[in-house]
Amino acid sequence: MKFKDAVVETKGLTHAYPPGLRSLREVDRKRIKCKNPRSLRGSVDLDEALKDANPDDPRWDYGIGVEVNGGTDRAIWIEIHPASHHHINEVLKKHRWLKGWLTSSAPLLNQMDAEFVWIASGKVSIPPNSPLRRKIDAQGIRFAGQWLRL
Repeated sequence: MKFKDAVVETKGLTHAYPPGLRSLREVDRKRIKCKNPRSLRGSVDLDEALKDANPDDPRWDYGIGVEVNGGTDRAIWIEIHPASHHHINEVLKKHRWLKGWLTSSAPLLNQMDAEFVWIASGKVSIPPNSPLRRKIDAQGIRFAGQWLRL
């Protein structure tokens, strides 16, 4: 399944897909470094696209499609959020929302190989070997620090 096809077939995202990282705000786009920019398939700003339909939900920020293994696309779900112990439960709540939304409203995106990544929006105050970091890891969220390298 191609990321673009899965996005445009998802209710609420039909017109939310641009190529590359164009759906990310500029400040957030700068947090992602890609070794091979041609592997970027496209992106979607979930928070913006779904805010009218889910105004009170803790929406995840972005989805990015990346080509892997010569033609297969992978979905990388990215949350840009402050990184301190005060914010861990917020990110976990957003992650639960995303998993539920993928299951109930985005079956094609849910079928794709995926990765869930938290990028710090500022200073990082979560030590690498702390119980809090292990809590994040246990939920399947990769903490990337201030930059994501693809």
